[in-house]
Amino acid sequence: MTDKVYRVIVVGPTGAGKSQFCNFVRRDISNSINTVSDSLDSCTKDPFSNFFPRKSTNYEFIDTAGNSDSSDDDTINLKKLVCYLKEKKTIDYIILVLKFNERVTNETRNYIKILGKIFTPGEFYNHLCVTFTKFPVNPSKKEEKIKKNSIKEINKILKEAFNIDINQKTPDVNVYFVDTEVDEEERKYEEKYQDTIDTMMEFIKLKVETNGSIETINFDITGESAKNRMELQKKQISELKKKLEEEKLRREKEEQDRIRLNQELERTKMNDEIRRKKEKELQEIMRKQNDERRRLEEIERINRAKAEENERRQKAIEEEARKKGIEIERLDNILDGCGNVAALSYYGGGLLGGALFGGAVLLNAIGGVLCPPLAVLEAMALSGLGIGAVSAATLAGSGVVAGITKVHKELIK
Repeated sequence: MTDKVYRVIVVGPTGAGKSQFCNFVRRDISNSINTVSDSLDSCTKDPFSNFFPRKSTNYEFIDTAGNSDSSDDDTINLKKLVCYLKEKKTIDYIILVLKFNERVTNETRNYIKILGKIFTPGEFYNHLCVTFTKFPVNPSKKEEKIKKNSIKEINKILKEAFNIDINQKTPDVNVYFVDTEVDEEERKYEEKYQDTIDTMMEFIKLKVETNGSIETINFDITGESAKNRMELQKKQISELKKKLEEEKLRREKEEQDRIRLNQELERTKMNDEIRRKKEKELQEIMRKQNDERRRLEEIERINRAKAEENERRQKAIEEEARKKGIEIERLDNILDGCGNVAALSYYGGGLLGGALFGGAVLLNAIGGVLCPPLAVLEAMALSGLGIGAVSAATLAGSGVVAGITKVHKELIK
């Protein structure tokens, strides 16, 4: 059960069944609601509070005196009500109780108009519902038609109470129809209409949560308090409209900023994609350049190695050629000497046998191992064999010439 106590005043003409309605809401079969006090104190508390729980919610229903045929009495009763409400400081809701299928008298209309002076239109319309009592459990078609007309009629009366143009759009108050009488045989209330009351109570809670409570500390019956509150409400409404307009502008600006930031974000994303694409292209270009640079460096290295090899070979060839040039010159000199020796051997005969020895010795000294036949020639010269020895020496000289020629060819290849 909630701690909040919903304070509701029950108003309406005499005989409408306000006290019975309070008992009905309380489910009080014995109709044991207390009677109205006759205290003569200022701010006489003729109105009476009924505290009770219903559906896990706490309520305070304030029963009030109804209007009568005397306007003075109505004024006195309403003054008592205003005084009572000022002591309460706040109320949460108003229930106007009327009897079904009963003409709304002028006295009742005036009574509602006086209520219209105590409350502002906003307070009354946002915190009011109407309940018709004595509605039959099984209504006829005619009674259903009267029910529809009653809803239209009560909204018309409320507009008149607040001097509102009949054509001006105003919120229709919620209207309920119940039978609050006790079934004497079964000693219980009609559950069908108890369900209606449950619906009404939930609606009251919703309206209070939406619109808040009514401050009653400055209430008076002249209407000045209501007028001042209405001016204050207009000022508050104006300030609220201004705040709402500012809030609207602020939200519009925020929305524009949001759209702008989203657009910038999209552009940034697009730029990032373009940048990433260009970076990728640049990286690919740099990769290709690095590959090309490495390829050129490798080619340069190979060419440099080839050049160094060619230079080395060229130097080797030149060195070899230089060496071969010296050898050829020496061989040319040797060939000239050998030719002379051969000629002397051929023409001189044995006379040159001794000379052949000297030539062989000379060849042996110069040619060394290049001319092995010289050793044979030398042996033959030393043996002193005469003409045969000369012939052998001649052949040996020819062999020497042939050997030297072969060596010369090998050197000049």
